[in-house]
Amino acid sequence: MKKIGNIVTNGCKTIYNELFNVVRSIDDCIPGLPTLVVGWSNMKSMFPEANTTEKTFNGINWTFTKTERRCDYEEDIVEFYRNSLKNSLSNVRYVYIDIINYSLSRLKKAIFFAKYDRNKTIFLTRGSNFMFIYSEKYNTVFGLSLALCEYLGIPKRKVIALFKTSEFVHDTSFIDNDLRMVIGADTHYILPLYEYFRKP
Repeated sequence: MKKIGNIVTNGCKTIYNELFNVVRSIDDCIPGLPTLVVGWSNMKSMFPEANTTEKTFNGINWTFTKTERRCDYEEDIVEFYRNSLKNSLSNVRYVYIDIINYSLSRLKKAIFFAKYDRNKTIFLTRGSNFMFIYSEKYNTVFGLSLALCEYLGIPKRKVIALFKTSEFVHDTSFIDNDLRMVIGADTHYILPLYEYFRKP
């Protein structure tokens, strides 16, 4: 399972543990991911110049342990979780496949991508009126209106059949209230987030 951030702790467990790289030493953190140090004593030992008035030091987040300040800990863990999710989506592009205004050569490229490019995940909205295609290779979500395809005389089933080698995401039960707050109206973010919540 992919990770959305690092948590440095001496053993504190969170409900989000599976999503994070949980380590005891900051040296074991995955580079490039947001990092949270749990425990003021931990933070002070790693960064002597840190102080309790700022929860970020040199790009490293920190919070108290439950026994130090439970209220701060619970709020900070949730905030770090949400911010880490936002960070994981920050570089994801969204491209709408405009079948009316695309040139013929561009449409051919889109069809080639649909048929032959591997490692794609697909999400169909209710009624199969719209399709989202996520390519981890390009870190891009492509949007395609199947309702418009039907209107132009292209049956939905034929379009969907182009993606027969792709993985279709049907279960979106992983979208909890926290994720809904992160996604907002941007439904296309469901697919890149699925990469973090999918079961092995």
